[in-house]
Amino acid sequence: MATLRAVLAGLMLLLAIGACRSKGTETTMPEPDTPVLVQVENHYLGDVVIYLVRGSQRQRLGMVTALSSAEYSFPWRRVAGSSINRLLAHPIAGSPYASDPLQIQPGQWIKWTLESDLRRSSMAVY
Repeated sequence: MATLRAVLAGLMLLLAIGACRSKGTETTMPEPDTPVLVQVENHYLGDVVIYLVRGSQRQRLGMVTALSSAEYSFPWRRVAGSSINRLLAHPIAGSPYASDPLQIQPGQWIKWTLESDLRRSSMAVY
């Protein structure tokens, strides 16, 4: 019985040492051209132009017509180096609405639901 306990204690010690050993993990940089998908669902009663805003620069993604949906994409590198990135909805007839700042990682995608009152719009990142 004492021999069995000694063997078990030795095995547990080896397992503990193996679990504590640091493994040389490689940190890979994300691919800068990974596409970020933006799905826009428009409940607004007019056509809306969608922009990606980085600092003070705008990049037009496209237009979503009234009461419809559209999908756009842009390379992740567009938001990787800038600290403040937003989406901007600019109705053809009306005041623009900017989203909250984007916090997005490579491989994630955005769903933006524009409501009839743009100030009630919501965004989710998946």
